[in-house]
Amino acid sequence: MLLLYLAIASGTLLIGIWIAYVFQNKQNEFRLIFGFTAGVVCGFVLMLMVHLYTEVGYTAILVLWCGFILIWLLEKLTVRVRNHIGNHIAEKRKRVWGVNITVIGLSIHSIADGFNLSIAAEAHEVGIVLALGILLHRLPVATVITAALQRDYGITHCIIRLTPLLIAPFLGAYMGELLLQGVFRELTEYFTGFAAGTLLHVVMDGLRTERDVSTNKVSHGAKIAFVVGLILTICALYFFPEFGHEHVH
Repeated sequence: MLLLYLAIASGTLLIGIWIAYVFQNKQNEFRLIFGFTAGVVCGFVLMLMVHLYTEVGYTAILVLWCGFILIWLLEKLTVRVRNHIGNHIAEKRKRVWGVNITVIGLSIHSIADGFNLSIAAEAHEVGIVLALGILLHRLPVATVITAALQRDYGITHCIIRLTPLLIAPFLGAYMGELLLQGVFRELTEYFTGFAAGTLLHVVMDGLRTERDVSTNKVSHGAKIAFVVGLILTICALYFFPEFGHEHVH
């Protein structure tokens, strides 16, 4: 199952690159895709929160928010480093350096994706939900970063620059497999909560940055797509027992 998850993770990234290339001049489509996937992933995370609270207790929810706060701190650090470099170089180089730092940050996060997928493969009850959330959020991330790279590079160069994002999940999965072979296997539920927290921040932060240039606010289309994705996901999790919702209620 883990190998299947990793294969889909790579495929999802490539699809995101393709979407950015095909719809490179259609920002509204970008916002709709990001809004919808953010709603879907948010629905998955909400389901996981209810499951973790029911099965483990409030400590698992605290661990979830620890994951959220960790990614928030890393994001703040990345922005500070990018701004510091930007104050000393020309505008074009500033943009290129900003993208480089973002790629490095996303590569580190992709290692976490692989680690989380190894946890999903072990968490039999809700593993598929966690895996779907992880896999889905990679699509808009790939789309946005490719769109940024295309300002200065061609599609071939974009793919080369994003190669670390293809490789990193396999490294993370290998690290996760090593960790979960020992005593930490008993802490799978807590690792699941931590993974869900990191996922929640990445998705919500991505939705926040998808602003309409004219209003500097999240577009109405993205908001509607988010709500539609959230409602459809909650309905799917409720009506299809194979997703493990029987543990929620």
